[in-house]
Amino acid sequence: MSFLMRRISVSVLELLILLAIAIAFATVYRLYFSRAVTLTQVCERLETMQNSETADMFDKLAGDAADSWKEANRLCQVRRPIR
Repeated sequence: MSFLMRRISVSVLELLILLAIAIAFATVYRLYFSRAVTLTQVCERLETMQNSETADMFDKLAGDAADSWKEANRLCQVRRPIR
């Protein structure tokens, strides 16, 4: 009887460990996927803004604003959104 109880508790422990690994994997995957989707949406929005009637406004930017705009464009060029 003692052997059977130990064997059952080992199986339950294995299942709990497997469940914890599955939860950790799902959490990491969800965080990665949500960031990728957000970056895709931001890049699409930047592209829309560059091609709209406000595009001239972005060409006239100077200083920190221009640097930030160029950096955002560079990031979107490095990682092209997958459609």
